[in-house]
Amino acid sequence: MEVDLIIKNTKCVGLNEFKEFKTPVNKSIVINNGEIIDIKDNLTSAYTSKKTIDGSNTVTFPGFINSHTHVSPTPILKGFTEDKIDGFYGLALPMEKQLNEKNTYLTAKLGIAEAIKGGYTTINDIWHYPWSIAQAAKEVGIRAVLSNKLKDTDLSKIQFFKYERDDHEGQTKLKDSENFISKWHNTNNGLITCRVGVHAPDTLSNKLIKQAKEMADKLRLGIHMHMGQTATENKYMNTEYKMGSVEYLNSFKFFDNISVIGAHCNFVTDKEKDILSKNDFTVAHCPVIGAKRSHYANIPTYEKKGVKIGLGTDWLTFDAFENIRASIYFHRLSTNNVESTNAIDAVKKSTIIPAESLGLKNTIGSIDIGKKADLNIISTDDLHFGGITKYHDLLSLVIYNATAKDIKYSIIQGKIISENNKINTISEAETLKDAELEISKIWAKHFNESE
Repeated sequence: MEVDLIIKNTKCVGLNEFKEFKTPVNKSIVINNGEIIDIKDNLTSAYTSKKTIDGSNTVTFPGFINSHTHVSPTPILKGFTEDKIDGFYGLALPMEKQLNEKNTYLTAKLGIAEAIKGGYTTINDIWHYPWSIAQAAKEVGIRAVLSNKLKDTDLSKIQFFKYERDDHEGQTKLKDSENFISKWHNTNNGLITCRVGVHAPDTLSNKLIKQAKEMADKLRLGIHMHMGQTATENKYMNTEYKMGSVEYLNSFKFFDNISVIGAHCNFVTDKEKDILSKNDFTVAHCPVIGAKRSHYANIPTYEKKGVKIGLGTDWLTFDAFENIRASIYFHRLSTNNVESTNAIDAVKKSTIIPAESLGLKNTIGSIDIGKKADLNIISTDDLHFGGITKYHDLLSLVIYNATAKDIKYSIIQGKIISENNKINTISEAETLKDAELEISKIWAKHFNESE
C-alpha cells in the first residue's frame, strides 16, 4: 500500500493517549490522507511512501496545543509592554483602536508562522476580525479554534477605571460573531473551528454576556474568554456586583451545560474554584506572560479541586518548551515541592488535556491510530542534548533542554508545514516585511493620536 508519509524509527511520546507512558518508545508512524493509519515496532514491506523521514535521534510528540493565544498582537506588542507597569491597560488595550482587517490579517500571518515554529500545531485564539485570522490560518496551514472578541466597553479608558458601555458596539460584534461562525466553523478540511468569544466579565455588560451564553447554547459551541485576569477586573467586579467574576457568572448559570476555557484565572477565590470544579471548565494557564506581568494563577489549588489545566501563551512568546518549563517551575515554587509536578504532566497540559477541552480529543492530542497526524519531530543531535542522561530519561532531557529551534518537522494533518525551522507554506521574508510595515503604521498612528 502506498501512503503519503512514513516517520521511520522515532521515539514517541503520547501513545495510547498517554495511558501507557513510561519512556519514549521507538516506533514507525504511517500517515495517509492526514491521519495516522498505523504505528509499527518494525516497519515491514506492507507500506511504500511518497516521503519517508528518518527518525533516528529524534523524539516525536503530539503537536502542541496552545490553549490561549492572540496571534495578531504578538508581533505588534513585543518589546513594548514587558517592562512597563501600564503596558496592558495603558498601551496594549488603547492600541486596539488602530486595528483593521488588513493589519490583523498580516500580523496574524506572522504570529501563526511563529506559533508553528514554536511547536504549536493548534491555537485557541480570541481577537478582533477573526475572519482575517482564519484566512491567515488557512494559508499558513495551522489548526485553529477561533473566536470573535465580544465586548461593549471602551478598553482604552479602563486604565482610568472608567467603564463606558456602548450597546451598539456590542450588538454589532454579536452579529459579527454569528456571521463569522456561520462562514468559518468546521472549514478548511476541519482545520478551522469556532467558539463564542467573551473578552472578560468586566468588559461586557450583563445584557451582552448573557447574549453570548445564549448564542453558545444555540450553536452548541464552547466559550473562550479571559477571567480573573487582573486586579482591576477583580476590583470592578467586587465594586459593581459585590462578587468576583466566577460567582457573578454563576449567578445566571453561565457555566451550565457548556465548555468554557478561561484564560489566566489569577484572581479567583477558593469558593469560586469549587464552582469551576463542578462544571466543564478549563483554566488556560499562561505562565510566561503571567510572570512578566507579576502575577499568575496558583495552579496546584485548582488541580486539588479537579479543575482541568491547559497551557497557553497569550502573546509575547511562542516557544512551547519555554512555556512548558515555566509551568513546571511555577508549580514547584507554589508548593515548595519538586515532586508536585513533572515533565509528563506538563506535556499533557499542552496536548491531551486541551484537546479534550476543545472537543478535539478524538482528533488530536496524542499519537494514536485514527487520529489526525499533528506531530512535532524533535532532533536530539545538538550539543545541549549530550550526556548519559540521554539513555536514562529521554523525555526529561528534551523537556528541560529543548528549544523551538530543535523542532525538525512540524506536521499538521499529515502535511509538513515546517521543516528545519523554515515554514514551507508561505514566504517568511515577505510575511515579515508585510507585517512590519503594518506594525509601524499602527504605532505611528497610535502615538500621533496620543499626543
